[in-house]
Amino acid sequence: MEFPTVRAAKEYLAGKITEQAVREGAPLTEVERKMLYFSETGWTLPGIMAVSEEFDRDCDQDEYEAKIGGLVSRLLLAEDEQGVKTWDAAVLKVSNEDHYLLVLIGNALSPQKKLSGSMEKLSPWLPDLNSSLPRRPRDRVRLILSAFAVIGVLILLRILLGRVFGPD
Repeated sequence: MEFPTVRAAKEYLAGKITEQAVREGAPLTEVERKMLYFSETGWTLPGIMAVSEEFDRDCDQDEYEAKIGGLVSRLLLAEDEQGVKTWDAAVLKVSNEDHYLLVLIGNALSPQKKLSGSMEKLSPWLPDLNSSLPRRPRDRVRLILSAFAVIGVLILLRILLGRVFGPD
């Protein structure tokens, strides 16, 4: 299935998450449901900034992200192949813009969660083995450049060790 607009894709994703919460007997609050639509730059609900202020005041963002991540994980496990394909098509449509929903979905698909400081900086260069989405542009180039960098360091190390310890 293709989604004609970002709005249609976003409504599909938010609807599926909301339905999953109801199925699990823990429906989302109105603020939680509306935050699924949050975006500073893309399509969103009218009055979303007021909703965001209420969310910041009354809700714990980490708990909310964990809650939505869990819902998404369980939802995707329960979906059949066609359901997952439809989900992926909606995520791809939304992924061309900046939406909070992508952060929530990304947390569900990536069990590594928070990385340490230096690993956080390296994460764009590392492959994401947990993603069911197509690879980011230039991933292959980054992988090849990383391999050459490692090989270069090993060669340099061998040369330096050869000079320090001399021939065997």
